[in-house]
Amino acid sequence: MRGSPAPAAERGIILIAVLLAVAIMAVMVVATAALTRSGISSEELEQRRLASHLALRSGVEAGKALILATPEDRRVYLDGDETAVDLGGGVSATVRLRDAAGFIDLNRSDPKLIEAVARFSGLGREAADGLADRITQLRKDAAPEPAGTPPQKAPAPARAATGSASAPPVGRSPPKPPVVPIIFLAVDQMPALLDLPPEEIGSLGADLTVYNPTGEINPLAAPEQVLQAIPGLSERDISDIAMARKTAIGANDSRLQQLAQRLPGMLTLRQPSVFVVDVKVNAGPGVLPGSSAQAVVRLLPQGQMPFGTLALEEK
Repeated sequence: MRGSPAPAAERGIILIAVLLAVAIMAVMVVATAALTRSGISSEELEQRRLASHLALRSGVEAGKALILATPEDRRVYLDGDETAVDLGGGVSATVRLRDAAGFIDLNRSDPKLIEAVARFSGLGREAADGLADRITQLRKDAAPEPAGTPPQKAPAPARAATGSASAPPVGRSPPKPPVVPIIFLAVDQMPALLDLPPEEIGSLGADLTVYNPTGEINPLAAPEQVLQAIPGLSERDISDIAMARKTAIGANDSRLQQLAQRLPGMLTLRQPSVFVVDVKVNAGPGVLPGSSAQAVVRLLPQGQMPFGTLALEEK
């Protein structure tokens, strides 16, 4: 005996259930494919990031090689000019070298110079007023306590004059250079340590550093905005500096020497020992164009590795 056919309502429910199952399976297939593509894309991105990281490190090493290839008397001119370098494998980059003495140092430069460049860079009047005094006070608070004067030995018995130069006093050692208290470890500590509004800092950090070895400014390597902010430097002086950059005289230029004598503690013409290396990846297979890094390197004494790296930051 044949069974009776299912009612129309039951057949409709079964059809809906089948369609729903098909839809769920379709969604799962699409999601799986999307996750697979996402995983592949993430892996490719990580590979490109790693390739860019290695390219930037190669660019920093290329910058070190360029410094060593520059004659010592010409390194004072390293002011950030761009140099195209081939990193191999079709990867190209741009390297910029600058003497770190071209920037104003938060720990070592004259506080009045720091305040002047802050004003010139657009720091608000209320925030800039008294900035030099606040920095001076911070340095006083952080300065080490002076050690007690050690007892001196009794002078040696006087000898008969023999016409030779007298010996140095017994028990005394040559004076030691003053200890500079390191307050700022990075430029971005300014708002916290100097009670400055972060939104008013703006481009101030572009002219400041914590790696200038003496705090004095090398006028041949300083950016234009730094030169404009140096107290006592006239437009004629800046014009003379620009002319000295175009000549081969450099540090031996009599006008620059007069400037350094006129502004003691502000300007220096000594050979650089710390350099800022900026690297930017331009193009190449497997890298991220536009990736950049900044390194601060220091020339080491002879007999050691040529450079020590003080800082390295990738962007």
